[in-house]
Amino acid sequence: IYDVSHEDNVHKLNKWLAHKRNPLKFGGVFHAGVEVNGLEWSFGMSLSDSVPGISCSVPREHPDHRYRQTVKVRSTKLTPEQVAGLLSQLIEDYPGDDYDLLRRNCCHFADDFLRRLGAGRLPGWVYRLARVGATVDWAMQKFSKRG
Repeated sequence: IYDVSHEDNVHKLNKWLAHKRNPLKFGGVFHAGVEVNGLEWSFGMSLSDSVPGISCSVPREHPDHRYRQTVKVRSTKLTPEQVAGLLSQLIEDYPGDDYDLLRRNCCHFADDFLRRLGAGRLPGWVYRLARVGATVDWAMQKFSKRG
């Protein structure tokens, strides 16, 4: 789990909303990736449908975000070859131009990848703020059509 960007303000907000040692976390502005077989995989936006949305990096060293903490999940029982096949499918399922900050972001990808690996789920606090934002956006669109 990362604080989105390297900005101190984001780090301070996340520290306040979801302190690392506090079991009750309210959410925050986070980036998430999944480490498997020595690489960390994540999903991000691209403006072209020919550029994949999924990329890999050295674990805990994403160049665009500040590392925050590791969330332990179960180990996968998939072989490296099966993981490679799963990643090929995920690359098809997550094109970069399909990224949506509130409804289909890196945290949604990480949760989906973990489930497909059989490794569990991403904790809800990681993408709680995005879910709240999506709900508010939906309500505003629904009620603005009535007026």
